Amino acid sequence: MNLKLKKNKILVLLATFSLGLGATAQQDRFLEDFVEIKADGHHFYIYKYAISAGEYNESLKLWGEAPSKELSNKEANLPALVTKEEAERYLADISDSYYIPFRLPTESEWEWAAKGTATPKRTKELRCVSCPAPNESGLFGMLGNVWEWTSTPETEEDERYFIIKGGDFQEPPKSLSTKSRFAVSRDMEDMNIGFRPVADAQDFETTLHINRANTIVKTLLPNEDITIYQYDLQIGEFSMGFGDTPPESFPISVDQDTHQIIFCCMQNLEFEQEGALETERITYLGFPYNFDPSQLSLAKELEQLIRQLMETQNQ
Repeated sequence: MNLKLKKNKILVLLATFSLGLGATAQQDRFLEDFVEIKADGHHFYIYKYAISAGEYNESLKLWGEAPSKELSNKEANLPALVTKEEAERYLADISDSYYIPFRLPTESEWEWAAKGTATPKRTKELRCVSCPAPNESGLFGMLGNVWEWTSTPETEEDERYFIIKGGDFQEPPKSLSTKSRFAVSRDMEDMNIGFRPVADAQDFETTLHINRANTIVKTLLPNEDITIYQYDLQIGEFSMGFGDTPPESFPISVDQDTHQIIFCCMQNLEFEQEGALETERITYLGFPYNFDPSQLSLAKELEQLIRQLMETQNQ
């Protein structure tokens, strides 16, 4: 594993940013509201709720487009009603913020997630995103509150029209079904259409692992400048890539006897001169850090998380 100066480092799926545990905790609260779905060989995570008007307006503020009037609490908790382009811009925004490539669900993914949704009673108006009862997977409002965008075009040849699912509060209950579909123009503004984020399982779980690893590092070694990334770890000004690890070592090991975490490895080059012949010898040096013996289980968990990140990279 080579140790090298950080230089124009690209932050791929960074979980803690420069804010430390506060950013990780904020991410965890958002990511906890995703539900894991496995169906027909597919594995993904989908948000429990349609994105609310309040959540959407936070992005508008960042874009300098926030409405002059602040939303009431009731208005903020209603679904955001958007065009497909607006939904995709929001998803690009949170993808940059959370370093997870969020997207709209396909029609099939939406149907798998909506399985077990009971037909709701008809209401006179939109309800808050968490007001409808959850389905068997724990997803709220999949039927009868707001239509939802999918990424599935009506036909493969024409991507001007896309499938929306779920039906809104104006639909008669007997017409509501997880199989019901309607095709609308991607810039449709005259219907109640919302959306919810989806992420592929590997991308989502990688970030969960990184979040947890960085939380453990800050707990075990609160005074050290160490950050875990998807492909390497950062110690001060130096980055140590997982992919260059020599066979006899590992990016991190835990010594249960000395209660040390050892981050490996710095590549050390030594040269020996014998007459006109110069021999290069490479040795690997580790960075040991002491931790509280009572936190051994956390240290072992950190070791396992980094092993999982390394295995994911090598797949």
